[in-house]
Amino acid sequence: MSGRSYMVAARIPMSRTGFEGWLSTPLPGVEAVENPDAMWRGWGNDGAAADWALGQLAAYPAVAAGILAARAGTPLDRLAERAAGGMTLARHRDGALEVYLYDYHGDSYGTQTDLLMLAGAGRFADAGAESAVLHWGGHVYPDLPLSGDQPLAVLLVGSAAARFAYPHPVPALIEHLRPVEADFLAAVAACDDGAEWDPAGLVDPAILARSAAQGPR
Repeated sequence: MSGRSYMVAARIPMSRTGFEGWLSTPLPGVEAVENPDAMWRGWGNDGAAADWALGQLAAYPAVAAGILAARAGTPLDRLAERAAGGMTLARHRDGALEVYLYDYHGDSYGTQTDLLMLAGAGRFADAGAESAVLHWGGHVYPDLPLSGDQPLAVLLVGSAAARFAYPHPVPALIEHLRPVEADFLAAVAACDDGAEWDPAGLVDPAILARSAAQGPR
């Protein structure tokens, strides 16, 4: 499922201590999601199969190995690599983990890795209700779903596990994510005006420091 844009966004209530713990803890396995086979169920890609086991990549062992290596790392590892390429918002602000990740011509395997990364955030989140992670795609522009477009998946993240959910009140979720989207789109607009991507205020200093240490990719 390549050749299209994929986006993931979330705002998960979490203390700074929880955020730092999440950054340094390896991603969970697929078992952290109660119903991984329901990833696409009900939404805009209904009926498609989610290849969590990477079976469709059997003829491409190097690609599969790269995906497995990313899933064996920490959110800090993954977000530092993403931040080096721009188009990434990942920070702790106002008592919450905020992410807005955009992949132009991305693939579903990378998105699944990002969803596992956020599934692992539940154990570090504030106690209370589940938090929703929105996954959408298909558009060139990185806005939240427009004109009633359906998402591709909604992942509910809780302290014990995560689960894909259909149906879900998407309009309310979109409004919840609007402040994060606004900051992300402002950075995109600056790039459209000829400036380089500026991660200041968008990417946590700890992630930027790791990204700088890793060097250009």
